This record gives sequence, C-alpha cells and structure tokens, in this order.
Amino acid sequence: MSLLTDTQGTPERVWSAVCVTAAEGGKISRDDLWAWLNPDFIQNGQPRQVIGDAHRQTVGAASSLGLLTLEAGHYVLDGLVSTDYAAFADDVHDRLCASGREDPNFLMLETYAWLGLAADIRGTEWAAASDFADQVEAALGDPKAAEGARRFNSTKQAQWRRWMRLLGLAVELPTRLSFHPSIADRLRVELERAELPVGSPLPATEVMTAIGRRMPYLDRGTLRADIAARCGLANDPARVSRLMSNALRDLHDEGVIELVSRGDATGYVDLSPDPFHPVQSVLTITLSGSQDD
Repeated sequence: MSLLTDTQGTPERVWSAVCVTAAEGGKISRDDLWAWLNPDFIQNGQPRQVIGDAHRQTVGAASSLGLLTLEAGHYVLDGLVSTDYAAFADDVHDRLCASGREDPNFLMLETYAWLGLAADIRGTEWAAASDFADQVEAALGDPKAAEGARRFNSTKQAQWRRWMRLLGLAVELPTRLSFHPSIADRLRVELERAELPVGSPLPATEVMTAIGRRMPYLDRGTLRADIAARCGLANDPARVSRLMSNALRDLHDEGVIELVSRGDATGYVDLSPDPFHPVQSVLTITLSGSQDD
C-alpha cells in the first residue's frame, strides 16, 4: 500500500474515508466503510454495484498514511479529527515529512526534493513534460530492479501530481504546461505554523532555517541535502533555490511577508535571479501576520 500504488485513492476519496470514519466516532466496520465509499446505484429499477477497486485503493492509501488502522474488522481513525480540508492537507504534509526511507510514501517528497534541485539548473517548465516520469526514475530509481519494477512511472506520476496539488506544492494551469510546481501556498501555511515572531524583521537565515525544518525537501532541509549528495546536484545554502525564491517574491508582493535587503550589510542571502523583480537578495524577512487573509 502507498499513495503511488493505490492510484484510485485520490486525495478527495481519502478525505471522504476520513470524514465517514470520523462521523462514526472514529471507528467503522470494514463493510460499512466500503459501502459508503462504493454505494449501490439504481439502473432500470434494479440495484447495481459499482464494479471496480476504488474503495479498496482509497482505504489502502489512507492506511499507508497511518490515517486508518484495521483492528478486528474495524477501521480506526488515527489522530485527525478536524473536518477541515486544509487541516487534512496539513496533516498529510506532516506525515509525509516524518516518513523515512523504509516508508513506501517516502518517494512522494523525495521526488519533489529532486525536482527542486533540478529546477535550479533547468527551470520548471520541463516538470510538465511527457518524459518526467522517466527522468525521475533515472535519478531516483533502483538500477538493480527488474524490468517493470520501476519506483516511478507515468501512472504514479498522475497520482503524485494530485497529492502535490493538495499539499500546496503545485498548481494546475489551463495550458499544455498543466502541472506547475509552486510552493507559495504551502510556504504561507508553514510560516504561520512555525510560530515565528510577527511584525519584526527577522534574519533571513533564521527564517530559512525554520522553513527547512518544516519543509525538509526544500532549502536547508535534510531531505534536499540528502538528494543533492546522492544525485550529485549543487545545494548552496547561501543561494535561495528557484522554487523558494519565486514563492518568497510572491508572498512579498501579496503583503504576507516583507523582504528587505541592504547592499552594504552582511548576512543576506541571494535569491535566484529575476530581472523583472526589484528584490534580488534578502537580509531580513518580516511576517505581516496576514497569512490567513
């Protein structure tokens, strides 16, 4: 079981399974949960069953995250009690960040960490290319694996994209570049959850370190550093990654944060170049406290 192998266990379906179980007091029989997820329908006046495996894969995906545990024929909800979809996304993000290499879901953020490193070299448009799955497999796959035992393929790619959008790490565009990696939404959330002081200038390095702890697949994060070393990719902590630079500028323009740079000061960090934006380096970052606006 994993998010990438249970491909019919979409974020929306997993959320439905969580809500149904929560509504039953956090515990529901297997048969009842499956009936909720795969209800009969009426055709020509006769009840019919939906043929397929979506309900099983939905429960499999939820179980792989540790959201549901099977105990004596009943599924028990673990931890999440909120009925808010945004809180669900935060909970999934936390669980994925806490996963280790032995966890099948580790590949979710492992892939994103690699994407962020590669984007520093090649930009982001190629992330929507038809050969993206092949590139991920070449970088992160097991060269000793038998043919057909790929860690990442085009089917898993579609599911991976769905979950990245849920986490606020990508957006869907109405163009041929339908998948666009963007961390602004997740960064906005994690800056608030980090409980950093609001309204006072903070050293950029301090804020970046805090972000790295909460988003380990990005700048100053342990997962990003691990992937960089494993794949031989540059990871300079003195320069902010392309994905992070774009997000910081977006939040600055929205008034969520204020980026300040002084040319004669020390302790600043360089953003990835953007000739169309006035901020090219950052000394301090001020959180406005308006992340929820």
